[in-house]
Amino acid sequence: MPEIDLAAHQPGFRAFLVRGEVWAYWTVYDGAYEPVEVADAYLRRLRFGSGMALGTTRMYASNLALFFEFCVATGRSLSRAALELDRFMHYLVVTPIERRGRGQGQLRSRERVNHILVAVRELYREAVARGLLGGEVLRALFRVERGLRLPVGVAEGQEVALVTRPRHRLRTATRGRPATVSMEQFAGLMGACRTWRDRSILALLGRAGLRRGEAVTLRISDVHLAESSHEVGCAEPGPHLHVLRREDLDGGAAKSIDPRIVPADDLLVFCLDRYLLERTGVWEAASCDRLLVNLDSDYRGRGMTPGRVGALLCSLSRCAGLGEVVTAHRLRHSFASELEASGAGLVLIQELLGHRQITSTQVYVQPGAAALRAAVERSWSRTQAIATAAREGAGDAER
Repeated sequence: MPEIDLAAHQPGFRAFLVRGEVWAYWTVYDGAYEPVEVADAYLRRLRFGSGMALGTTRMYASNLALFFEFCVATGRSLSRAALELDRFMHYLVVTPIERRGRGQGQLRSRERVNHILVAVRELYREAVARGLLGGEVLRALFRVERGLRLPVGVAEGQEVALVTRPRHRLRTATRGRPATVSMEQFAGLMGACRTWRDRSILALLGRAGLRRGEAVTLRISDVHLAESSHEVGCAEPGPHLHVLRREDLDGGAAKSIDPRIVPADDLLVFCLDRYLLERTGVWEAASCDRLLVNLDSDYRGRGMTPGRVGALLCSLSRCAGLGEVVTAHRLRHSFASELEASGAGLVLIQELLGHRQITSTQVYVQPGAAALRAAVERSWSRTQAIATAAREGAGDAER
């Protein structure tokens, strides 16, 4: 059986960015800065053959680097590691996160462990497809079952198919309603801002529901703040944003494949209007078509990155005295939750958020604590009304 032995590589595996003039992808290098060929071929295919976003391939590369480090440290070849993947799972569960950044020193969640295992299993699929490993490893990673790939409630008259399911996967709790940002917290963040650019970022994330990767890839031409945009060739009425599929080599990427138009409310229009005036004072940004640019530091006038937005939110959360970091995705959750509370339907929320699958949007319509209590109280009120009516009916019968 073909085999891939990692013993020739030096410990110290890490994700590494390979960059050209107009392209980039993440791969895995060992401690001697030698690429791991099987991972390099796999990650290049994901990036250029499947169109996966640059940030996603970075996460895959980091997961594979962790797996290779485990294999070398324990003296396992790739074939043996597949047969004993439960050992790697145990290592992920009981070993704290070592990399610097958020979560360092903490144990990985079950969801995070499962995400790492996805990258590892798909690496083995790629290795078998290329003839680098024998098909026996796939039998150790997957089991074949008879099942239906159908929507709920559709079963009659359908043929049963064989499907593969992973053997190694931790059970996770049902995903609850995501955490949101209260109006008081949002006002505190706005008050902590020093520039209209920072306020515009908060409005883009919290009042338009953009992902941070989408926000940093916006171009000035995507922003239409007037009531009519016919002069620029756009028939969409009212202030709005055009969110298009883009990817910048500095990490910014619009994740959604389908373009969408997001209406802009008064707060977003007000902030962007002031920011565009503020932006004209940054002469270094004159040749940059990106909407959000750095206003200071050595990168003044250059487009912002998702990491810079994350650092800004950390700083604003600290200055506002919130006691916790408000993330970009939490602001997006707040936008969706407010839409749901105002009566917007699931399809409308899906369109505004840019979800391709309705299941991604359903998390926002899960009942909260207030809705559950209101349902119980309505049920109790109905029970009381029935009991009262029954007592009155019994009294009338006795008379």
